[in-house]
Amino acid sequence: MNKGFLFQVSIFLDHQSEEFDWFSFRKTRGYGVKTYSEAVQYLEKFINYEKQLDKLEYNEREFNLEGFREFLRRLRNPQDTFRSLHIAGTKGKGSVAAMLEAGLVNGGLRVGLYTSPHLGSYLERFRIQGMEMPEEKFVSSIDQLTRLQKEWGEKPSQGYRTVFEILTAAAFLYFHEEKIDIAVLETGLGGRLDATNVVSPMVSIITSLGLEHTNLLGTTLSEISREKGGIIKPHVPVVLSRQEEDKLPEILPVMTSLCEERDAPLVRAEKEIRFVKRELIRSRGNRRIVTGQRLFFQLKKGEDCEVAIPLLGPHQIENCRTSLAALMQLKDRGMDFDFPKAVQGISGTRWCGRIEVACSDPVIILDGAHCPLSAKALRITLAECFPSCRRIFLLGILKGKDVSGIAGEIAKDPMISRIITFPPPSPRGIPAEELASLIRPLFSDVDAVSSPEQAFEKSLTQRQKETMIVITGSLYNVDPFKRLILKNKMNKI
Repeated sequence: MNKGFLFQVSIFLDHQSEEFDWFSFRKTRGYGVKTYSEAVQYLEKFINYEKQLDKLEYNEREFNLEGFREFLRRLRNPQDTFRSLHIAGTKGKGSVAAMLEAGLVNGGLRVGLYTSPHLGSYLERFRIQGMEMPEEKFVSSIDQLTRLQKEWGEKPSQGYRTVFEILTAAAFLYFHEEKIDIAVLETGLGGRLDATNVVSPMVSIITSLGLEHTNLLGTTLSEISREKGGIIKPHVPVVLSRQEEDKLPEILPVMTSLCEERDAPLVRAEKEIRFVKRELIRSRGNRRIVTGQRLFFQLKKGEDCEVAIPLLGPHQIENCRTSLAALMQLKDRGMDFDFPKAVQGISGTRWCGRIEVACSDPVIILDGAHCPLSAKALRITLAECFPSCRRIFLLGILKGKDVSGIAGEIAKDPMISRIITFPPPSPRGIPAEELASLIRPLFSDVDAVSSPEQAFEKSLTQRQKETMIVITGSLYNVDPFKRLILKNKMNKI
């Protein structure tokens, strides 16, 4: 197994001119990666932290950011050829990223989006103007990377690089080649040692914080805040989402201290933008289905602001407010775009698997909630949008997650009728019976099955009229159930 690719690349380039031209190099042929499946097989030769987080330590040896910086330097720092927004957080960072992408595209900019993980295909992680990276471009990129590996030969005895670093470098090169104006970049894990933390953004954004990856990032909110706050750069404004009141005393002092150390303006979204009210938007064809919401804000300068978003849940108020605050900071920093049109553009946000109504008959909700904060947001949203529906929850959770916290939030739902556990399609998935045993002290009516397919079939046979199905616990669950819904030809709104 070869785990040293990017390290090999940097060594290989040591033998080349400092004027090494990656973009000319890409025109040459690689060594046989011709299809998407072959590209994935090649990536699988390298360390994939997303599949091994329960076995890692979060430190400079495991997450060698300086080695990655050197690699990018020898590629002439493609990440420095476009402007960027950089987002970290526990909950909401993906939604904020997608809102900013949609807004800025409508505001007249050429926008790249880089997020993780993907639901079904690596291509989802890279978007320009809302469109996924073409498969042939992805395959071509990986094909060229194989040539660098071949040029060096056997891996050196020390050092290695990861799948996430390869993908992050590919994103930077892709955005450079496509001459984007600005990239919206979501961190993968934490912030301080994340591979995306090599950029010099125009604005840093930190969304709602909570306990997650406590085996890696720390066991207290203060420790986690410091890791997420690692994306704060000198003199770069930081937009901080409104935090839950009981958590603010641990979070705010850390953020304030980090900003003071780096002379970075701290912008608290709720201080800049006042929330006024919201209205639910319902499907014309089925009035019981909520399809979005209309939010009304007042900006600090007194202007009224109305935003329609196709995402459910009161928690999206804060994500939208954070996005607006980031757009305002970006405008104040001199980015040339149409702010009113950017606000309107948020209505075009596309973000799958986040309290998504995937089917209307029966009602099936797909949600990637993988922490107590997200599970709470899901519970509140279901109570608001579907108050009279009984619910069967299909639950698959990864190792290292706060199972009792997630299940505890779900168990508070008064309309819950049953939980069916299954193993997520990931090496880190908790076995179904083990998960069920952890949940039963909180909610007794739990069944365990051996696959997503069995969970889906069992829920359909056990549901009664007006009972909805809610699939949650991990983003890794979204794609297999989307496929099952499609296979069964169920009705989308």
